Amino acid sequence: MCIPKAFLRQNGKETLIMEDIQSIVWKDPTHFILTDIIGNSKSVEGRILAMDLINHQILIEGNVSD
Repeated sequence: MCIPKAFLRQNGKETLIMEDIQSIVWKDPTHFILTDIIGNSKSVEGRILAMDLINHQILIEGNVSD
């Protein structure tokens, strides 16, 4: 089973911010919470640019906090 990874794009560079994502829950149109399979979560202010379900990648633009 393959589980998606989330990458943050800033200044043209992509950085891995979370692996093994289990859920994405939107709090409002520009704020969502990523949660991994062991319950760790990250709060994101921004937007999802792309979700590649074949390669299991989510590309995000914005700011991330723990």
